[in-house]
Amino acid sequence: CMVIDALSLPTRKEFVGTLCSDHLENYSDLFDPKKNTTLAGAAAISSAASGSATKSFKIAMPATSSHGGDGDGDGGGSGGGSNSNPASLDQIDRRYAWYRRNLRELDDKFRHVFPQNWNVYHEMTYRFLKMTADHLSSLLTPLRPYRDKDCDDVTILLKALQRTVLFEKEMTAWLQRECGTIFLDGSREAEEAARQAEEAAEIEIDDEKAAIAAAAAAAGTSSPTSGSAAAIGEDGAELEFDESGRAVAAGSAEGIRIKYERKMRETREGSERRGGASAELNVGGARHNRPIPAQPLIGVASATFDGFMGPYIALEEQNMDEQLVEFTSQRDVDTRGELPVLTSSTALFVYIKNSITRCTNLTKGQTFFQLFASFQDTLHKYAAVIEGMFPKANAAVAAASAAINLSAGIGIGAALTPASSNTGSSAGSTGPSYRIPPDEEVTICHVIDTCEYCADTVEALEDLIRDKIDEKYKDKIDMSGAQEAFHDVTAKGIKVLVSGLENRTDKAIRDMSTMKWGDIDSVGEESQYVRSVHEAIQPFVVTVRGLLPTSYFRNFCDKFAAAFTATFYNALIRQKRISESGTQQLLLDVYSLKTLLLKLPVLEEKTAGRKGAAGAKAHTSTGTKIAPAMYTKMVTKQFQRMEILLKLVGTPSELLIDMFKSQWEGGSALDLQVIMNLKGMKRNEQAAMLEKLGLDPSIAMKGAAHGATSSNITDHVQALQGKGSDVAAKVNSDMANIRAKVDTFRNAFR
Repeated sequence: CMVIDALSLPTRKEFVGTLCSDHLENYSDLFDPKKNTTLAGAAAISSAASGSATKSFKIAMPATSSHGGDGDGDGGGSGGGSNSNPASLDQIDRRYAWYRRNLRELDDKFRHVFPQNWNVYHEMTYRFLKMTADHLSSLLTPLRPYRDKDCDDVTILLKALQRTVLFEKEMTAWLQRECGTIFLDGSREAEEAARQAEEAAEIEIDDEKAAIAAAAAAAGTSSPTSGSAAAIGEDGAELEFDESGRAVAAGSAEGIRIKYERKMRETREGSERRGGASAELNVGGARHNRPIPAQPLIGVASATFDGFMGPYIALEEQNMDEQLVEFTSQRDVDTRGELPVLTSSTALFVYIKNSITRCTNLTKGQTFFQLFASFQDTLHKYAAVIEGMFPKANAAVAAASAAINLSAGIGIGAALTPASSNTGSSAGSTGPSYRIPPDEEVTICHVIDTCEYCADTVEALEDLIRDKIDEKYKDKIDMSGAQEAFHDVTAKGIKVLVSGLENRTDKAIRDMSTMKWGDIDSVGEESQYVRSVHEAIQPFVVTVRGLLPTSYFRNFCDKFAAAFTATFYNALIRQKRISESGTQQLLLDVYSLKTLLLKLPVLEEKTAGRKGAAGAKAHTSTGTKIAPAMYTKMVTKQFQRMEILLKLVGTPSELLIDMFKSQWEGGSALDLQVIMNLKGMKRNEQAAMLEKLGLDPSIAMKGAAHGATSSNITDHVQALQGKGSDVAAKVNSDMANIRAKVDTFRNAFR
């Protein structure tokens, strides 16, 4: 080995390569699927190989190392498997048993021969795994004549991958333990450091050559006392020299003593020199045993499976789909956390986590990335499953609401629709309407809580996958789509709650609409329909508050308040006539409703410790008793419009125009006509009022004749505005002509 090292680094690499090729030659004959495609092929090829193997010092093995026995003594056989071909996936254990036995025999023969920094056993194992990767690729690639029939068998496929990964880990541990091998971490920096270490070793070998030559030259010029040849006297007798340099006959007693002492001294000094040289030059020395980092073994062969794990991915997807089918009928709730969530969500994420563990124990490459895509698809499906727990939209109610909204969508009415408030609503808008059965609001809240839990867990899951997957896939890990799916279900859940609560107040609003407000001649307590609204809203809101996160509950309050006030306002302006006493009664009712909605975000359970439906804990408020300022401002503004409307309806006709201009900032002719209709004013009276407001008499009469529900008044108002623009343009043109004439007149007198 020292001679090979002294020659050059390429010579050493060539020697190691030849050694490995010789010992792995029969492996290809036995286990290459291109050469071994029949059940009898193994024995035939093994017999031929054992008889024709090249005999050299590198492969001369004991008779027990017959290459035909590919694992019988090592448990390599599958014990009655369906495919006894040693090259098949089902028999993959026989490959690794064959290599273990041959590696043991090689180690027994050359244990103390090769320097540690040659990494002979690592090089052989690495080549073995590369050959195995090539064999596996042949077995797994479709449309090849030697493709293994068990490629689509998930059990055999996973077993083969698992055994390959375990073998790679086993060899890695053995090399680290027995040979002191240091493995690269796969980074470019580590590979560069290994290359520099190898170059440094080559430089040191060259230095050793120079040191040996210098030592030989020094030995040639040394004194006789330190030389190895004996001195000869004049009489031809051999001489010895004492410490003072006096010559003594070697055969005399004194000469024998001097010779003995010299031999002992040289032996002692030689041992010291050899000890120092061994540390620098010998095979067992530090320089030759200085380890050079080697390529990692993990993934050399097992990575081949990555492109062919479709059956495994399909099995995982099938298992998750079966779970989703079960989840459609499950509504059990886990109340151990901060918020109650459906147990199906926790079960799904537990399965996903276990699936990640199973996969990353085998591979972290392409297969794991494909599994990540399956997780995303499953999470989207689960979002659809829990969305299916919402009640179905009521198309008839939605159509009726849309028709009502269109008939009332004029001026101020349009200003108070939820759309104008940038909020969603089921009533008073063209969106779907939902009727929530009794206590089903609890299930809807559980779905919203589950979506919140899933969105948070998906973010943590994304970090987990990115941390475990191979570097080249890290930038492709993005689960924002799954998060958005759960956020969309949450948004729909809020809309369902808002629409459901609106529909629970529908009867009270209908009762209010059917009352003859023009015939009321006295004012009493709040109306019955107001009490019905309180009875519908209070328990619903208390339940929702106890189950939803604070941010979602406030969103619910904002949307419901905007939707309810728009619905109530539309009911007001659809009245035929409201008497002065009726306006006073409605003002009282509006104040009661306003008080209720202002307290909406801080409503509490009246009976402490009472349990909600489905075992949900009753909400115990420990926070603020004051509604958010923005919410209060929005509700106050909405009810202020109603109060102004009712006050103007109750205003005497002779004061109406002045009060309208002062009270209704930015009020239009349409708004005034709504008020006059509610006052029950006749058409000619309305026309006079519109003319007093500043409209053309003919347009005012047409507007009064068509009534407030006609859209023509809008066209007329726009036409009037257009005429005003034309007049302004004509005035500007005339003024320009006058200025031109004045300038001409002045110039005439200059």
